[in-house]
Amino acid sequence: MYKQNHRHARITTRGKLVLLAPLCLAVVLLWPDKTADVEVLTVVDEPLAVAPVPIAAPIVWHEGDFGSTKPFYKRLGKFGLDGNQIHDLIEVLTPVYDFRKSHPNHKWSVGLRDGQAVQFVLEVAPDEIYDVVSLSEEPSLTRREIAVFTERVVVRGEIEDSLYRSLAHEPSSAALVVKLAGVFAWDIDFYQDPRRGDTFEMIVEKRYIRGEEAPIFMAYGQILAARYEGQRESFEAYRFQPTKGEAGYYNAAGKSLIRDVLRSPLKIQRVTSSFKRNRYHPVLKKYRPHNGVDYGASRGTPVMAVAHGKVVRAGRWGGAGIAVVLSHKDKLTTQYFHLLKVGKGIRRGARVKQGQIIGYVGKTGLASGYHLHFGMKKRGKYVNPLRQKFQPGVPIAKGDKSAFAARVSIYGAALEPVVVPLAPVVRLQSPLNPELPDYGPRASSLLTAD
Repeated sequence: MYKQNHRHARITTRGKLVLLAPLCLAVVLLWPDKTADVEVLTVVDEPLAVAPVPIAAPIVWHEGDFGSTKPFYKRLGKFGLDGNQIHDLIEVLTPVYDFRKSHPNHKWSVGLRDGQAVQFVLEVAPDEIYDVVSLSEEPSLTRREIAVFTERVVVRGEIEDSLYRSLAHEPSSAALVVKLAGVFAWDIDFYQDPRRGDTFEMIVEKRYIRGEEAPIFMAYGQILAARYEGQRESFEAYRFQPTKGEAGYYNAAGKSLIRDVLRSPLKIQRVTSSFKRNRYHPVLKKYRPHNGVDYGASRGTPVMAVAHGKVVRAGRWGGAGIAVVLSHKDKLTTQYFHLLKVGKGIRRGARVKQGQIIGYVGKTGLASGYHLHFGMKKRGKYVNPLRQKFQPGVPIAKGDKSAFAARVSIYGAALEPVVVPLAPVVRLQSPLNPELPDYGPRASSLLTAD
């Protein structure tokens, strides 16, 4: 019985599959083909209408400087800046520029667009330029990045009547004179010592920025080496940075040019009255000892301490006018009379360093004209400052001697006189100026980026 039922069940199932097969086939054949019903659309791009972009009006620049007697803020108001804009502009410039020390050579420009101020440019120097934008909103300041290049040159000269005239062919010759005088400040008094026919050579750095057609001279850098051939004495100096300590000047033997006492409290001056035991006083109209040296100089010329020391007196002192008196080691005392005023921080008990500004040339007290009276005492006795000799400073250390010798060899060769006549300025070749970028036809392929 079981076998019959089971067989019947299998037949029934097989029959059902046979009956369903035609139906499935019909469904497949009659099911719609969707790919045939897809409608293909072709889209054609058409240009969209774009509103024209307005072209900004050009900026019109107006230039000015600080040489006018009219206040700066009033001149800015002329160009449409209101009080708030002027205040914001000055505020953003104040951290980088002291308006109290403005100079006629400092230039500025205001840029206007449609009559409204939008930009400001301040040119303190060719390598110091500031741009201020968004004047009508919130001003922002940036300093232009300007590459400065250094050229090392040999400058030669011969004394005819003064060091100034011997360097008249050089740009900013007065600055170069002061630098050379500073190198030999412990050995040469450039008013009293030079004689006609004395010669000098120096290797000096000149700093430039790039101009459109040629480099623009900026300033002098360091004097790297110098030589002075005098009828009385000859001197040489080589700048060197020791392993320990600060850079300084040394002679070829490695002895420091720095001494305890400078030859003069003024960088460049002229002796108008020397040390004498009996001199006719132009104000008192009588003969009396002149216990010092008078240096003629213009009003306000800085006066330097000739040595490290301590201020003993600073202020009014009878016929000496405004005076500063310093005490130094080895019972040495120096006096600076007839000053216009004392330097900043100079008061009794203050410590001063050699070369520090302690006052300015004037004509206070018993003085007939602008000059500095410089006196010197050793162990309480007046001596002639121009005849004193002082010991040199620390020489080159043993570990630095080879490096120093190499420097002397290079610079010394460049300073040597040549047989072929030279122009006053001779540009040095490698190794003083290695790997230098070309700058057109000019010989300033000797420019190096700082």
